[in-house]
Amino acid sequence: MDDRKKQEYLEAYKKRKEEHGVPFFPDLLWKDAIVALLVFIILVGLAYFVGAPLEERANPGDTAYTPRPEWYFLFLFQLLKYFPGSLEVIGVFVIPTLAILLLIALPFLDRGMKRYPLHRLWVIGITALVFLGIVGLTVQSFLEAPPPSEASGGDPIAMLYAENCAGCHGPSIDVASGTNLHQIIAQGKHQEGMPAWNADLTTDQIDALAGFILSPDGNKIFDENCAACHVTDELVASDPLELRAAIETGSEYEPHAGLDIPDFRETLADPEKTALLNFLIAPDGQRLFTVNCAPCHGQSVAFTGSPEELRQVISRGGLHLEMPPWRQRLSQDQLQTLAEYVVDPLSVPDGAQLFGQYCTTCHGDRVPDSLDVEQALQTISEGGAHETMPVWGDILTSAQLDALVSYTEAAAKGTSTEVGQQLFSQYCTACHGEFGEGGPNPARPGDIIAPISSAEYLRTRDDITLRSIISQGQPNFGMSPFGSAYGGPLEDEQIDAIVSFLRSWQANPPVELPPEIVIQTVSVSANEIYSDLCSQCHGPHGEGGIGPAMNTSSFQSSRTDKQLFTSISEGHPATPMIAWGEVLTSDQIEGLVRFIRGLESSTSTPSPGSTEAPSFANDILPVFDSNCSKCHGNFGGWDASSYDSVMTSGNNAPVVIAGDATSSLLAQKILGTQTEGGMMPPGGLLPADQVQLIVDWINAGAPNN
Repeated sequence: MDDRKKQEYLEAYKKRKEEHGVPFFPDLLWKDAIVALLVFIILVGLAYFVGAPLEERANPGDTAYTPRPEWYFLFLFQLLKYFPGSLEVIGVFVIPTLAILLLIALPFLDRGMKRYPLHRLWVIGITALVFLGIVGLTVQSFLEAPPPSEASGGDPIAMLYAENCAGCHGPSIDVASGTNLHQIIAQGKHQEGMPAWNADLTTDQIDALAGFILSPDGNKIFDENCAACHVTDELVASDPLELRAAIETGSEYEPHAGLDIPDFRETLADPEKTALLNFLIAPDGQRLFTVNCAPCHGQSVAFTGSPEELRQVISRGGLHLEMPPWRQRLSQDQLQTLAEYVVDPLSVPDGAQLFGQYCTTCHGDRVPDSLDVEQALQTISEGGAHETMPVWGDILTSAQLDALVSYTEAAAKGTSTEVGQQLFSQYCTACHGEFGEGGPNPARPGDIIAPISSAEYLRTRDDITLRSIISQGQPNFGMSPFGSAYGGPLEDEQIDAIVSFLRSWQANPPVELPPEIVIQTVSVSANEIYSDLCSQCHGPHGEGGIGPAMNTSSFQSSRTDKQLFTSISEGHPATPMIAWGEVLTSDQIEGLVRFIRGLESSTSTPSPGSTEAPSFANDILPVFDSNCSKCHGNFGGWDASSYDSVMTSGNNAPVVIAGDATSSLLAQKILGTQTEGGMMPPGGLLPADQVQLIVDWINAGAPNN
C-alpha cells in the first residue's frame, strides 16, 4: 500500500470512528468483564455439579493402566511418533518453538490494511493448513490408541531378577568368564553375604535367571519373538541342537509348521541369535555339562591335557574315544554276552555284571545304543574310536564353550560336593565320624562331640557360621583352625567345598541323636595306643595318610626322641593333630615314641602277610588297565600302559620312586595325600586291597616282574 492509499484509509477510519466508534473504557472493558464473569460462573458450576474427570491415584505397580494425555494435547504426542530416538528434540522443541516465534512475528510480517478473507489468502491458507494438521494428528492419535492393557505379570524372568537380585546387585551383573553361575545362585556366596537360593527357586528358575544375568539382551529378544507362544521355563536348558535348528530354520522347523512366525534368519542378526541362545542355554558350565555331556560321560570326564586341548576336543567332536580291543582280555562267550546285552539289556541279565565290571568306568550307567549284535560284537572285540560326539563348536556359542571347558576341567578334579566329601574324610572324620555322627572328643577326655549332620544342627547354622568354625577352629573344644589364613592347611575354596558337602546332608540327615558312647580309659600299651589313635591319620604301619609317613628313613633321621615327644604332647596347631599330652600320660607318650622308632624297619617291606613282591604283570598292570589307562595313555601326561611308561612318563615324572611309596606321587594320588593336583581316580579312591597292592609293589622296589 502506497502512502496516498494509506493516508486515505486513515482519514476514512478516523471519520468512521467519530461517527460510530465506542470507547474502550469503560464500554468495551465492561462488556469483557461481564463475559469473563459469566464464563467463570459456568466453570464453577460445572466443577461443582459435574466435577473434573479425575481418575484413580497414580499407581506405578498397575501394569494394566494405559496413560493418555488430554485430547487437546493428543496432536503433540502424535507428532512425537514421527521423530523417534535422537530426532525427538525436533518434535519436542524445534517445531513448537518455531510456531511460537511465528505468532510473535506475525504482526510485523502481516502489515496489510485489508481484513476481508479473500484479500488475505496466504495467511488464511497457512492457518487452515495448521488447523487441518492439528485436527488430523488428533484423529490419527485416536485411531492408533492402544487398547486397554490387560493385567499381566510382565517379563517373569525380569521380575524374578528384580525381586531377588536387583536389590543388592543393581540392574545388571558383570560375570567373569567361566563362572559357574548356576552353582553360585543355588549355593550362594556366604562369605559375601549372598544366600543360597536353591530352597526358594526351582532348577528351571535358576537356569532362566542365569540366562537373564548372562544375556539380558537375549531375554529381550525372547520376549519380542518367542514369549507369545513359549514360557521361559519350557525352553531353558533345552537341547541346543533343537534350539539352534528352531532359530536357523524358522517357519521350516517342524514344530513351527503352519504357524505365522517370522523367519528368524532374516529378522535376527547373528549377534541377536547368539544372545538368544546364551539366554536359553546360558553359558553356565555345570548346566551345559549336565544337559549335554553327563548322559555319556557321567559326573565328570578324566582329562589331563591343557584347556586349549580340551576346547579342541569339545569343539571338533567326532570319534575321539579309544576303546581297548576286548578280545585280548575277554573270552568269546563274554564278548557275545556283552554284545547281546548292548542290543537288548533286559533280555540278557548276565550281561549287566560284565558291563559293570569292564564298561562302566567309561560308560557309566549308560548302555551304548546298538541295533545289531554282529556290529556290537565287532566294535567290542576290535575296540578303537566308537563313540561319536557332536561337533559342539557348531552348536554352542563361544561363551558357552568357554564355560563348558572351565567346568569340565574343574569337574575332572571333582565337583565341589565330591571334593568336600574327600576333604571331610581326610580332615574331619577322625573326630566327627564318617557321617558326622560325633563321638568321644579325643582332645577332651570325658567330652562327647555332638552330631554335625542332624537336621537341627544344620537348620540352626548358616553357611557363614559353618565356614567360620572350620576356618577359625574351636580351640576351647580342642579343634584346631583349618583355614590357611589362621595357619591351617585348607584354602577358602576347599572350606567352601566342605560346607557344600555338609549342607548336602540337610535334605536327608544321616543321624539325629548322638551315638551311645561308653567312655573308656585310653589303652595302656603303646601298640594299642597307636592302633586306636594314631593309625587313623598316620596309617596302620606308619605309611602315612592325613598325617605324614613315619616309617621312612627321612622322617626317622630328621627328628630326635625329644622332638617326637613334644610333637605328640603339644600337637600341631596348624594341622588336625591335637595336643595328646592332655589325654596321655608321659609314660604312654614315651612308649609311643619307642613304638614309632620301630616302624622304620617296615619301610621297604611289603604289607604283613605278603611273602613276595606283587607282580607288575599279573597284579599291578590289570589294576592300571581297568582304572587308569582309559585316560592315562590317550590324553597325554602319565602313561599307565606299560612298565617303562609307568616309571618314566608324566608331567611330574617320575611318579614312582622305587622303595619309597610315601614319596611316590602315584601312591600319594591313590591314597589321597597328594599335594600336586587331585586324587586319582577322580570318581573316588580305589578299593583298599588294590591300593595296598600298589603301595606294597612300590615299597618292594617296583620290580618289573
